[in-house]
Amino acid sequence: MASTTPSPEPVYTQGHSASVLASHQSRTVANSASFLLPHLKNDNSNSPFTLVDLGCGPGTITSGFCNHVPPRGRVIGIDASAAVIAQAGSAHPESTYPNLEFRVGDITTAQLPFADGSVDVVFTHQTLLHIPIPAAERVVKEAHRILKPDGRGVLAMREAVALLFEPANPGTDAYVRCVDAAVRGTGAAGFQAGRSLHVWAGRAGFDRRKMLVGAGANCYAGPEGEARWWADVHVARLEGEVGAGWLDRQVVRGKAEIDDMKAGLKAWGGCDEAWASIVQEEVLCWK
Repeated sequence: MASTTPSPEPVYTQGHSASVLASHQSRTVANSASFLLPHLKNDNSNSPFTLVDLGCGPGTITSGFCNHVPPRGRVIGIDASAAVIAQAGSAHPESTYPNLEFRVGDITTAQLPFADGSVDVVFTHQTLLHIPIPAAERVVKEAHRILKPDGRGVLAMREAVALLFEPANPGTDAYVRCVDAAVRGTGAAGFQAGRSLHVWAGRAGFDRRKMLVGAGANCYAGPEGEARWWADVHVARLEGEVGAGWLDRQVVRGKAEIDDMKAGLKAWGGCDEAWASIVQEEVLCWK
């Protein structure tokens, strides 16, 4: 079920083109939320249970949580893009996912739409790095407010620390720099977010002794496997909305720089030794 009440959308430098959504749709609970799954309450309890996914995108991770909550559990995904929420709702119909709901909402501008101490789990993945730093910290503080107390509520955050390409070349190096620079140009933390989650959580009121701080990664390797797909996804971004945005905001000096990045990505994707990784900080915080 999807709620599509219009909502103002904050700046999101990646946009929502097909090439961006392609990588978002490849995310699942298995490859993006495995650090949280052992701590979810998946039993026959009839107690109310609510899991909220902030910045849920197309809902491929969100929907996966439905099999990891109690029978009466609710899973709610929130995203600022009405178009993406509509897509998530269409891809995950209520007939198949009766305990799943998608809502349009800008998590950066107001209180989260939940009462104090009413939510069991708040999850966020590759979201806070795109939000201006004061707003990102406010989101973490809001998560603390809505989570159930006495160790029952948990905040799970997973944000990028770095994007790596091996063997690197000038084009891939420039691409990584520009990805981070474009995000930081909006006042967001970019890759610094992945180094700051535990700090933000402490400022929000979480006790450091009740945190688990770790790291994870997604990898793409081999020219006949995911490496070529990963290269093509990013080349398509540069040929579309992302590249146009970088030109408009002067993240790059001209089209020649974008062409050099595309060439570097294509060369990397065709290399037998191609390997790439997004390194992530993973933090669990109990209230």
